[in-house]
Amino acid sequence: MSDPTARLSYEYARDLAARDAAHQALTERLLLRFADVLDSLDRLLADGAASDVRTYRGSLALIAGQLEAALTEEGMEGVGRVGERAEPATHHVTEVRPAPAGAGDDEVLEVLQRGYRFRGHVLRAARVVVAVDGDTVDGDTVKRGTEQGTERE
Repeated sequence: MSDPTARLSYEYARDLAARDAAHQALTERLLLRFADVLDSLDRLLADGAASDVRTYRGSLALIAGQLEAALTEEGMEGVGRVGERAEPATHHVTEVRPAPAGAGDDEVLEVLQRGYRFRGHVLRAARVVVAVDGDTVDGDTVKRGTEQGTERE
């Protein structure tokens, strides 16, 4: 190929086809992993409700672990754990509470909804409850030990 435009077009088309093939392979691999999890759910449902609630919950926990392992192996990681420091890029603070003894400022006290990151990109921030140090929350005085949590000065 002596024409530079034709050569560039060919290289672009070849690279695009390679990316499409890689994307297709990844999609198929993920779908097969999810199919394994669905098979596990089908077996659990076919067995009917277990007479022992603890056994049934244990089976559900195993299936959830299977799904989480599959996602982790594909590069997805959970974000948001109790005790870690809340970061604006990965945590969406839905509520603040006074820091209990031993907790630091901006420490995650409760995870309302896990967040997820895939290959370094945040897919969804974790929804969390965060501790604030001191006796103020957003300019309000915190009444320790109250149900409401804040009281105007």
